[in-house]
Amino acid sequence: MIARFGGLLACALVMSTQIDAAGAASMQQPPPPQRILLVGDSTAETIYPSLRDAAAAHGIDVQSAARIGCGVTDGAPKLDDGRPYIDYFGDTSQCAGITSSLQDTLLARQRPDTIVWMSGWESWPNRELDGQLVHFGTIAGNKAIRAHIDTAVARLTASGARLVMLPVAPNAYPSARGLLNAQGDARLADLAKLLRSYAAHHPDKVSLIDLPTILRCPIEDRCPDEVAPGVRPRALDGFHFDGDGAVWLVNQLTGILLGTTPPPAGPAVPECAQASVGSGSLVARGAKCA
Repeated sequence: MIARFGGLLACALVMSTQIDAAGAASMQQPPPPQRILLVGDSTAETIYPSLRDAAAAHGIDVQSAARIGCGVTDGAPKLDDGRPYIDYFGDTSQCAGITSSLQDTLLARQRPDTIVWMSGWESWPNRELDGQLVHFGTIAGNKAIRAHIDTAVARLTASGARLVMLPVAPNAYPSARGLLNAQGDARLADLAKLLRSYAAHHPDKVSLIDLPTILRCPIEDRCPDEVAPGVRPRALDGFHFDGDGAVWLVNQLTGILLGTTPPPAGPAVPECAQASVGSGSLVARGAKCA
């Protein structure tokens, strides 16, 4: 029994050392960016004008390959029964064919040293990947999605750019036009956990700015509308950024990217993202690791 305990303790110490080393590597301050490429969905596109202007004041060029209705990874969005998902804001039918090509065009033209990843579409609604319908929140689905995140990260960082992930936060409530989307909010909270885990396991090329923590909902399934006195970054629909609130957020992000503002201390990083063993679209709380 003593020998077994000693072995377990040694294993725990080794794992702790590995995690500490990974955390130390991820905390090393990189040089300030000169050329930033923004990739992602409509949430990324709504911060782009403010980020472009704020960065320009520091001599930084920001360009956008964000696409309304599309994520960073490939694959067509699908409903639970496999039918195409039709989005109110963007034409999702073209995502699988144009997302990576648009990113690659700007990668070649701009040659960014920093890429900012901001997308919630990897969790909603479902994806057709490699000819198979996959459901976020299931073991098989999360495994496939992580593999495609791997592929996208490798492609985006192939020329040496560092990649900064900004997990999209659940919707803010109340808002002027937003509607309750409990399932979508839960998925975004779980996608944030998945991305935190991914960044922690790939500190050599990926770092993470914890956007849900900035927006005062680090682990919650819904966010407050007001994140500082009088500051409502998503007042219009609870999801997209607008007005003075978008400027406030971008000022935080610009300082973090430049290294003049410390990043927020996010929640503990999970060893893995929880998932269900079934094929349904609901995220199962307290389930197994994906």
